[in-house]
Amino acid sequence: MLLSLKIAYRYLTGKKSSQAIHWITGISIFGIAVGSAALLLVLTVFNGFDELVSGMFSKHNPDIKIVARQSKYFKEDTLFIQKLEKQEFIESFSRTIEEVCMFQYGDAQEFGIIKGVDSNYVQVSKVSDGIVEGNFLIREANRPLANIGSVLRNKLGVSVRDFQQPVRIFLPDPKESQFQNDGYQDFLLQVQSVFSFHQESDYNTLITDLDYLRAQLNNSMHLSSIDIKLKSGTDGSMSVQQLEALAGPDYIIKDRYRQDEAFLKIMKLEKWLYYSLFSLTMLLVSFTIIGALWMIVLDKRFDISILKSLGMEDRAAQNIFILLGSLICVLGLLIGFTFAIGFYWLQKQYGLIGVPSEFVIDSYPMQMRWIDFVIVIATVMAIGLLASIMPSQKVASIKPVFHEE
Repeated sequence: MLLSLKIAYRYLTGKKSSQAIHWITGISIFGIAVGSAALLLVLTVFNGFDELVSGMFSKHNPDIKIVARQSKYFKEDTLFIQKLEKQEFIESFSRTIEEVCMFQYGDAQEFGIIKGVDSNYVQVSKVSDGIVEGNFLIREANRPLANIGSVLRNKLGVSVRDFQQPVRIFLPDPKESQFQNDGYQDFLLQVQSVFSFHQESDYNTLITDLDYLRAQLNNSMHLSSIDIKLKSGTDGSMSVQQLEALAGPDYIIKDRYRQDEAFLKIMKLEKWLYYSLFSLTMLLVSFTIIGALWMIVLDKRFDISILKSLGMEDRAAQNIFILLGSLICVLGLLIGFTFAIGFYWLQKQYGLIGVPSEFVIDSYPMQMRWIDFVIVIATVMAIGLLASIMPSQKVASIKPVFHEE
């Protein structure tokens, strides 16, 4: 194998009978370099978005959320609430209820979600950190108040603390499956504050007092979820296990990331779809490797005949060209990784490629991980190996010679 490697290296760097072979080999190396850099940068950009989105979600999500396994609501169990209050790892928890509704402000109308929360919600969700206008309050002097997502506020054109024109909320009749002409009830809420969490709730959510909303829903003993804040230093996974044992099989216990599991799964799916598409372009590049190796085989037929006459087996001769294809891939990978790392550094330092101004960041986020290098190396080397097999098979048909005529 060492001899085959030395000969392969010599064939890669040595003189060829035709300048065209040098050009095709160079094009192969360049194609591998560009392809491997693209593969690595695709993974790096998606890693950056994954970290950015996960950070935004986890910042405002509760540490743990308890929801019903089979239904939209679950009945508030006083005994279960008392058990939660006794858990030493829980700092605070908040009861919430949600319902789909229609908002109306002046002539503007939008469908969305109205969410009722209790007074502990501020401690559990850090909602105060996301307030961009006004002060977060759900009740003042026995009067319920509303807190609206920034995008929903812009769609409706809502003015904060507008005493003359509150937001009108239409709730469907619980007995009806959809809004009917008379199958709804409506009530008014004055907007107290605007929040922006840079997530879906900005687009469709209005938050108000839990007891008031449950009264409007004629549903005074039901909840959509219980949001929990853990004490500092608490092991989240252990807390989830303890709550699963405490709550029983009728409930799902979600940690920060599981609360947005569906969205994060979609992001990961997109990541690997894009990676697969770029990998297909590498398959096209592999044809240049096949062409280069095929021409080198034809160029070195006499050398191969001599090697076989000296006792080299067909397998060893074939290994020369498989290793030659691998060397082309390795050289392309080194050049590609150098370019990708350089671009990564420039993007992190100077933000070469920006994003539209409405985004929460100024430039595309990037995050390199060592596993990405392993994945790209495995992909490129596998493609290079497949591309080397066909030309190497040609070597078996070359006969040894014992004298030159």
